Order: sequence, then C-alpha cells, then structure tokens
Amino acid sequence: QSYVTLPADSCTRLSPQLSFAQGAAFHVAAITAYHCLVERAKLQSKDRVLIAGATGGVGLAAVQLTKAIGCSTVIAIGSSPKKLEAVKKEGATAVIDLSKTCPSNIAEEVKHLTGGKGVDVVYDPVGGEVFDQCLRSTAWGARVAIVGFAGGDNGRSVRANYALIKGLSIFGCRAGEAVRQGFVDEDLRRTELQEYVEKGWMIPHVSHRFDVSRVREAFQALEKREVVGKCVVTFGDDSTSKL
Repeated sequence: QSYVTLPADSCTRLSPQLSFAQGAAFHVAAITAYHCLVERAKLQSKDRVLIAGATGGVGLAAVQLTKAIGCSTVIAIGSSPKKLEAVKKEGATAVIDLSKTCPSNIAEEVKHLTGGKGVDVVYDPVGGEVFDQCLRSTAWGARVAIVGFAGGDNGRSVRANYALIKGLSIFGCRAGEAVRQGFVDEDLRRTELQEYVEKGWMIPHVSHRFDVSRVREAFQALEKREVVGKCVVTFGDDSTSKL
C-alpha cells in the first residue's frame, strides 16, 4: 500500500454517488464549469448557451451544469459524431459537428439553431478560429467566458469594436485564483456542486480507465482523441465509496 500526507483543507469527502474514478474526475472540471458559468457569467435558465470543446472534461461538465440550471438551449461544439452523441445524452439540445462542417460555419449554424437570435453565454476552452466564430454567434449583451486554449492558440485577440458594438462582457476565468483572491464564496460553490451530484445531475463521464501499470496507454488514448469526458488512471480497486 501507498500513503500520502495532505493538509485537511485539501481533502473533500467523496460522495456516495461517485466511484473513486468519478471522484477523481469531478473536482477540476466541475469547479471550472461552475466558476465560468455561475460565478462569472451569472447563468440563468432563460439563457441560450454555446459550449465549445464540449466532448472534453470541462466541456462536458459545462453541458451537465447548464442542464442542471434548466437552460432550454444548449449548443455543443465537437469534432466526432460518436462523442457528440454522448454529449447529447448529458443535456445538449443541439450539436455542431466539426467533422462535417468547417469552424468558419459555426456562427451561421448557431444563428440557424437560435432563430437568428444568437447565444447569451459562450463557454470556450478551445480558442483560435472557434473562439472567433463563437463571438460572432452572440446575441447583443452576451457574456463570454474564456476557459483555456486547448486548440493551441493562446494568443487570441478580440477586436474591441466588435465587443463594443455587440455590448459583450468577456471574462477570463480562473477558478482557483478567484478563491485565493477572495472573489467568490468557496463554501457556496462546494455546497451547490454537491447538491447537483446528489441529485444525479453532475456525474462525471469517464470513458476510459487504466490501471497505473498502463499509464502509457492512457496518454495514448488522449493523444488519439479517443476520450469522451475524462480518462482516469487508477491504483488498484475502484469501488464505490462507502464514506
């Protein structure tokens, strides 16, 4: 057996609704989605939402969260029909499959799906051309959450006149730093997320699990873009928590 010593405030009791693998996959993705959509974008059930990178861990958590909040229009962007089927099962009301259309068509597709209105909230962990097209997909006064740069372009720029004309609010989202700076209520965040888990609304989607002896295969699955949601490396038995 192996043991590790951690500060008590770094530990969270595992919900009985989650396996250890799901518990390992939950924290970062769920908190990122919550910070971006609830604490920064102030998401409401009436909002139309566009989620880029929806088949990844933070994207899929965002889809689950929008469904939990009650949003009736949740448009998910991905690049695999099979993966997007899983996203629809988690709550997306429509998908844009980039294996069948170019990123340059995203705005046109979104306008079609929203009856020409555009979206009220954008959640983007991708960047690059996808980010540009997400901006063009917005309704007036939309909120745009910048989550990361999974597409490899971390030098994205925003045309100030475009943000001005459309009245956009654009946020940089750092869930951990927001707590350290005293910007958010961490206890409220944990309480609400725990409630969503207990109700079965935010259960991490773990498509791949590998024992630590097969960690190389885990990285290969990620590299080949086979993973939907999360890939978890386990240490021995992965049974449901009895705590």
